Amino acid sequence: MKKTTPRLYCLAHPKSTNAERFRSIRTNIRYSRVGGEIRSVLVTSSLPGEGKSTIAANLAAAMAENGRRVLLLDGDLRTPAVHEVFDLPNGSGLTSILVEQARWQDCIYPIQELEGLHVLTSGPISPNPAELLGSTGMKELFAELHNHWDTIVIDASSVLMPFSDALTLARMAEGVLLVVRSGKVLQKHAATAKQLLERNGARLLGAVLNRRSGRRRRYAIGSEELADWVTASGPRKG
Repeated sequence: MKKTTPRLYCLAHPKSTNAERFRSIRTNIRYSRVGGEIRSVLVTSSLPGEGKSTIAANLAAAMAENGRRVLLLDGDLRTPAVHEVFDLPNGSGLTSILVEQARWQDCIYPIQELEGLHVLTSGPISPNPAELLGSTGMKELFAELHNHWDTIVIDASSVLMPFSDALTLARMAEGVLLVVRSGKVLQKHAATAKQLLERNGARLLGAVLNRRSGRRRRYAIGSEELADWVTASGPRKG
């Protein structure tokens, strides 16, 4: 990581309001399951452009900040962005491991600015990402990575795309966060994404509202207002 990007609030702006919001999201996830902690979280959105990669990166940083060993895995093999958020090379990564051209141990990037945080980038674009993500090798790799990290955060493709990548990974994760960008996505799209995730056996932990206010971004999770917005079947008034 060559520089701390302003989008990584816990690193670049640790005392900011947004950094605190990501810590609140971390806490909500931690106590969302009775009898044990959530050890793998998939972050997705209904459509591209809602900010899921930035939110996944900040969530991973907030978890590592709390003393956890955290791996941020870029599972978006079609339009990967995690390497851009952290300013990392992407010549080898997840796809390289799955086609047996690299060992996972050689593809992990430790983030020097935050002890405990590591990144596995997507690797080169593959001609068959759906097959790779649904392969036995992916399931075995995911299980192996769980032996070395306390928590895995996965940045996945958007749900409402003409491929099932996000749904495939959602079945592996213990919980899913749905990113909803205010003013970007229609509520019917968010509701459809939520239904698809649940029908495919994903455990939806909540939705993160990515809201722009002037030049600032604000993040929220799990409010009654947001829950109503995501599940509404008709136009929301007011």
